[in-house]
Amino acid sequence: LVYSCSAFSYESLHANDHVLLFDPSTLTVTISEDKTTNIQLISEHDEDVVVTFLYGDNLRGDPQGFISPLRNLTFKRHKQIQQTLYVRGLKEGHIIVQAHSQQINITNKDFLLINIAKSSILSKLIQIFGWVYFFAWSLSFYPQIILNFKRKSVVGLNFDYLALNLLGFFCYSVFNVGLYLSTDVQSQYFNLHPRGINPVLLNDVLFSIHAFIACLITLFQCLFFERATQRLSYITTTLIVVFVLFLSISSTVAVFHRIPSLTVLYFYSYVKLTITAIKYVPQVFYNYRRKSTEGWSIGNIVLDLTGGICSLLQMFLLALNYNDWSSLFGSPTKFGLGLLSIMFDIIFILQHFIFYKKKQYITLNSTVVEGNEEQHVNENSYSE
Repeated sequence: LVYSCSAFSYESLHANDHVLLFDPSTLTVTISEDKTTNIQLISEHDEDVVVTFLYGDNLRGDPQGFISPLRNLTFKRHKQIQQTLYVRGLKEGHIIVQAHSQQINITNKDFLLINIAKSSILSKLIQIFGWVYFFAWSLSFYPQIILNFKRKSVVGLNFDYLALNLLGFFCYSVFNVGLYLSTDVQSQYFNLHPRGINPVLLNDVLFSIHAFIACLITLFQCLFFERATQRLSYITTTLIVVFVLFLSISSTVAVFHRIPSLTVLYFYSYVKLTITAIKYVPQVFYNYRRKSTEGWSIGNIVLDLTGGICSLLQMFLLALNYNDWSSLFGSPTKFGLGLLSIMFDIIFILQHFIFYKKKQYITLNSTVVEGNEEQHVNENSYSE
């Protein structure tokens, strides 16, 4: 939670107002490394104020071995002097630092979060894996778009998968934009998590919007390119209608302030998580029924698999570097969905390179039978 010094007016403060500012409010240090943060007390205090520091979730008087004890600071009466804190990391982990004073009651929720890393090399690897999975996932939408354009056909791309993916990334975009841009939503979040940090970063917002636009482009390709008699299944149509009705009603109720906006955003995130867990199933069975992956871009899967592996590796390295295994196993939903996506990517790769590898295609007017329905299409069909 970051406050701006300019947000406070010294002249407008009352006698009982005491605002403490850390700048920056989050520090990342490596063991034996020194870093600094600035601290400022804005208060109409009539005497010198001595500020001491409490540490950890239980706010103890000792730093529990994570950092060297911070020296006490003295702020002169009627002065807004900014002072510097020197922080040295001793043991990997995370620690919260909050200020305390005997003279005044510091009631604001500002705090200093210090992340102590085991190794600077691991920190660099974490950044590298983060950028790799960001670009891999961002680029993973384009092989399918390019393939559709080259073939002037979307036969082979399952419409159920596309529809679920489109709705999923729409929900993800709403959640990220709302939590990143809305001060009202952020206020609700920090009321629930007073010592938390905003989980949504700018790259999350850009990725989700980009992914939604890419899915939208693919949808438009389905409207203009050859698609045979493909359509949404009744099951997927029903699921989408239920999801949309649920989110529409929830959003309407939130507009009339019957439920918090943050709660509605969590509803959007739950729909996204549900879709992520099931969206690949239709494409797997579609490939199985056709005994082919033609029209389904394997480049999309390779990039998605690369991103998924790098994402899990980054989570593992973060847990190792900060001795914070709860971040890895304490979020079973995120970790489980990551493994589930990798499992489906492996299935697609097996379908493409092993199960249906011997299928070679020739271009002709063919009859494709799906279930009990005959479809006469001009597409790529196969012979052994």
